[in-house]
Amino acid sequence: MRIVYIDPIFGISGDMTISAFLDAGLPFDGLMELLKKFPLQIPDVIPERLESGVVKGIHLKIGHSHTHLTINEMFKLIEEVQCRDSIKEHVRQMLESIIGAEGKVHNLSKDELHLHELSNIDTLIDLFGVAYGMDYFEVERVYAGPIPHGRGTIKTSHGMIPNPPPVTLEMLSGFNTYFLDVPLELTTPTGAAIVSHYVKDKNTMPPPFKIEKIGYGVGTYKTERPDVLRLFFGRIDRVSSDEEVYILEADMDDMETEYLGAVADRIRGQGALDVLYFPVYMKKGRPGIRLSVIVKEEKMEEIKNLMLHETTTFGIRIRREHRTALQREVRTISTSLGDIRVKVGFDNEGKPIKTHIEYEDVKSISEKKGLPYRNVLEALYLEIGKRDINLGT
Repeated sequence: MRIVYIDPIFGISGDMTISAFLDAGLPFDGLMELLKKFPLQIPDVIPERLESGVVKGIHLKIGHSHTHLTINEMFKLIEEVQCRDSIKEHVRQMLESIIGAEGKVHNLSKDELHLHELSNIDTLIDLFGVAYGMDYFEVERVYAGPIPHGRGTIKTSHGMIPNPPPVTLEMLSGFNTYFLDVPLELTTPTGAAIVSHYVKDKNTMPPPFKIEKIGYGVGTYKTERPDVLRLFFGRIDRVSSDEEVYILEADMDDMETEYLGAVADRIRGQGALDVLYFPVYMKKGRPGIRLSVIVKEEKMEEIKNLMLHETTTFGIRIRREHRTALQREVRTISTSLGDIRVKVGFDNEGKPIKTHIEYEDVKSISEKKGLPYRNVLEALYLEIGKRDINLGT
C-alpha cells in the first residue's frame, strides 16, 4: 500500500504541499499542463530551489492575481477542466470542506457565503496541484503528524482575525495540534482542507513503512525553526487482517425510525467501521429497533457519546470481539463510462480474490447519463472483467 506521511514541521499550506510533491519528483511540466487547462488566465507559477536552515527543497512561487471567483464559478471551473474525474472529485470535496467550515464559522448558507481571500484563483491552483500530486504518486492512504499554529492576529481583507483563523480550526477539529510562540500563520485554510480531506484516521501514526522518497516544501518565513513541510512517500507491507473491535448496542422502542438512517450516517461519519439497525421484540412483545455499531477502541468513547446524544436510549451494551477482514486497496480505473473506484480484496497471501465497484461512482455515472443503475453496474463489471482487475492487470 502506497502512503504519504505529512510532517508539518512549520505548518502546512497548499503551495508548500505542491512544493514538496515537486521536490519528490512530481513533473512540473505535467502540473503546468493541468493548470493551463483552466478556462482563464493563471498567474506565473515558478518552482525555486531554496534553503531553510540546513534543509534544501522546492518553493513554489505563484505570481499575484486579481482573479476572484464566486463559489458557483469555482465549481463551474472544476467541472470544465479536462482531467481525470478522480482528480476533480478530490478538488471538489476539498472546496466543499472549506465552504462548509466558512459557512459554519459565519453562520451563513452556501448561497450567502463569499470566500474573500480564498476566492482567489490561487486556491484552485493549490487544490488541483495537490490532487494531481496524490494521483501521480498513486497514494492510497495519508497520515499526518500534529498540526502547528502560530499566535496573535492576521490581517485580512475584512479586518483583523485571530491566528489561527477560525475556519482553519473548524476543519481541523479532532486533530492533534500545538502552538508555537511565533506571530505567523503556519497552517492555512487550504492546508487544513488538505489534511481534513485526505487524512482519514485522525491522530493515528502510520504503521512501519519503507521510505521510498522524501519531498521538502520550503517557505520564506525566517525564524529559528526551518520553514519546511516534509512529505514521506513509502509503502506498507500487508499486515495481519485480524483485529480487535468493540460492539456498541442499544435497543429502543420509542425512537422515530425515520431518523435512524440519519443517525447511522452521522455515526459512520465519525469513524465507525459499520452501523446496523434492525427490528427486535422487547419486553411485553413491544416492537423495537436494535442499533449495533462496530468501532475500534480509539473511537469508542466518541461514538458512545454520540449514540447517547442522538438516540432515545438510556444505556449502551459494550463488548469486545475479534474480527478478520480482507486486506483491501481502492484503485481508480478508467472506463468508457468514466473513472471509477474499485475496491480489491486480498487474502492473507496477498492474492486478490474479489472486487467491488464503489456505489457513489455507479450512482454518479447513472445520473449523468440517464441510465438505470443495474445497467451501469453490469456494463462496468463486464468492462473491467475483460481486463482482469482481480489480477491487477
